[in-house]
Amino acid sequence: NKPDVRFVIHYDLPRNLESYYQESGRAGRDGEPATCTVLFSASDISKLHYLIDQKPDPKEQRIAYQQLNQIVDYAEGTDCRRRILLGYFGEGFPGNCEKCDNCCYPKPVEDWTIEAQKFLSCVARCRERFGMNHIIQVLRGSKSKKIEQYGHHLLSTYGIGKDKTAEAWKILVRSLLHQGLVNQTTDGYSVLKLNKLSWEILRKQRSVYVAIPQSSVEKALGEINPRAAEAELLLDKLRKLRKQLADRQSIPPYVVFADSTLKLMAQLKPKTLEQFAKLSGVTQYKVTQYGEQFVSEIRAFCQEQKLPEPLPSSTYMKTLQFYQQGLSVEEIAQQRGYTTRTIIDHLSQLIEMNQPVDLKQLVPLERHEPIIKAIEKVGDQYLRKVREYLGERYSYEDIQLVRAWWRRQGN
Repeated sequence: NKPDVRFVIHYDLPRNLESYYQESGRAGRDGEPATCTVLFSASDISKLHYLIDQKPDPKEQRIAYQQLNQIVDYAEGTDCRRRILLGYFGEGFPGNCEKCDNCCYPKPVEDWTIEAQKFLSCVARCRERFGMNHIIQVLRGSKSKKIEQYGHHLLSTYGIGKDKTAEAWKILVRSLLHQGLVNQTTDGYSVLKLNKLSWEILRKQRSVYVAIPQSSVEKALGEINPRAAEAELLLDKLRKLRKQLADRQSIPPYVVFADSTLKLMAQLKPKTLEQFAKLSGVTQYKVTQYGEQFVSEIRAFCQEQKLPEPLPSSTYMKTLQFYQQGLSVEEIAQQRGYTTRTIIDHLSQLIEMNQPVDLKQLVPLERHEPIIKAIEKVGDQYLRKVREYLGERYSYEDIQLVRAWWRRQGN
């Protein structure tokens, strides 16, 4: 019960998260910094499997296996450890702690939206009655008797995940659970259940980003690649912008955005508010409050570094196809089931990417020059400032489209 414990080291895996929570909680009770470290290997898991198998009661075995899986998920997890731990006890934690190894040394982030859609679709087709391992077996086309017994070899999702290893699928599932994008029962069976966010992913309304653990070889070499150096440069600019915005509002910088969210911005480089809004840690309020400033900073950096323009995404290309068929913005919105605001965002991005969108068809020619002069006068960062300068005769949509063309010229 000493208050000044500076280190808590687990030489092997604790049996469950409750034990770990209590034992690691002995560190730093005096409020000073302390370090908690867990050392474990596959042999620790095998040893615990053996001990669990000695239990005579099948129900006790089932619960013990679930607890073991939870502590392994925690140890191998790539998300904020505080968020994982508090989530286990049913407590929410906004943002990230910025103290654990995953927050301080984040792994490379990749877009795994398609993989998440495959996995969640398989959960749905299995009627939300099975756990992670069964779903992975279906995805990877297992020929086990259990799969055939339930008729799951006949599902459309059977075998569509052969391109990834079972371990890669487990990394995805752990991340989905830690991010609250799918639920898991706590009755010892660990059955996966879809929630509201799961359905948003399936309806293509939400993207999924997964932190990928580096291999031990990569860690040992500590290679510095150009993309990492480029992300570090952008991260420095984003931190400066965050500090300016925080100082203006007399608030701490982390209230604007957590470091982990800035790192995500630096890695993924969102160039539209739509892309920006999909980042973890970015709420709708923050999109409205800070979105344009951060997106503008990222755009400017990409132009300055002469980074190659990304190809338009499939959703932008669908909008472009309808536009080339001669449909109006309102007609495209109706065909695609989007708002006109979203279609304007798509067309603006297509203009910036130098795609065949004729600005004169969207904005009357006589409006181009006044809008360009206003942008050059007050800057292109805030649409609101440009509109205040021009007056209400000019719509936000017209200003946004002309701004996209102006930016395309390298301004």
